[in-house]
Amino acid sequence: MAEPSKPVTRKPPKGGSKGGTRFPRLGIAEALTYSKKLVSKTHNAPQPEDEILPGVFGTSGPSGQVRASALKQFGLMQGDAKAYEASQLAKDIDRALPGERPALLQRAVRAPKVFDKIFDTFHGDTVSKAQIAKRSRELEVHPDSADECSQIFIDSAVTAGLGTLSGENISLINANDAPSAGTAAGQGGDEHEDEAEKLDTPPDESINSTNAESAANNERDTRRQNQSSGANKGAVTVNLAVDSSSDPDKLEKQLKLLKQYGLLR
Repeated sequence: MAEPSKPVTRKPPKGGSKGGTRFPRLGIAEALTYSKKLVSKTHNAPQPEDEILPGVFGTSGPSGQVRASALKQFGLMQGDAKAYEASQLAKDIDRALPGERPALLQRAVRAPKVFDKIFDTFHGDTVSKAQIAKRSRELEVHPDSADECSQIFIDSAVTAGLGTLSGENISLINANDAPSAGTAAGQGGDEHEDEAEKLDTPPDESINSTNAESAANNERDTRRQNQSSGANKGAVTVNLAVDSSSDPDKLEKQLKLLKQYGLLR
């Protein structure tokens, strides 16, 4: 009796199920070709995943999902499976003038957290691929994928003008000359990042302003009352009837009381 055939296990894309810190599996140059299609595809309205994957990325399979994930990590695509669309950063890159394009690409390359941390570690230095791969492993990229992560970072950094090749090494520009990752996140962040931003919103300044104004008004009213009280105090009129039948001792006591309260000098 023949043995039953074993079910065929579909092999995921390289690194797809290895775990560890995520990173884009595409360089920024390739990602931009899909980003341009995405901008055109979602010009009028967001589209569901079953249209975006084959229409933009050429396949509904795992490879399409890997490409879509890369665009989301670069901040070029936003939304969920029900409604994907090009981010504002993707639109800005698509219509940017030549002089504006490098800064926008640099924001995209620094949008993935692992790429941003690699850049922060080595900015202003000349480093080898091996050093970047080592840093990738320290950032918990799966060891089997560290070399791939390193190469994609190098290719993307060169494309975006974050670095230049020097033999087998890359010389990265100084961080002061590059847009921050926070700016990138703001351009291509997802809904969860938007909610976190709301939680970080400082207290309403209008409330503080109202309280301060109220306190100032109270203080002003108090001063006015004190001034009014002082004015009235100075304007007190005392009528003291004195005739020949008045008791001198009683009159003397009344005068002492008036002096005591400052009503008579």
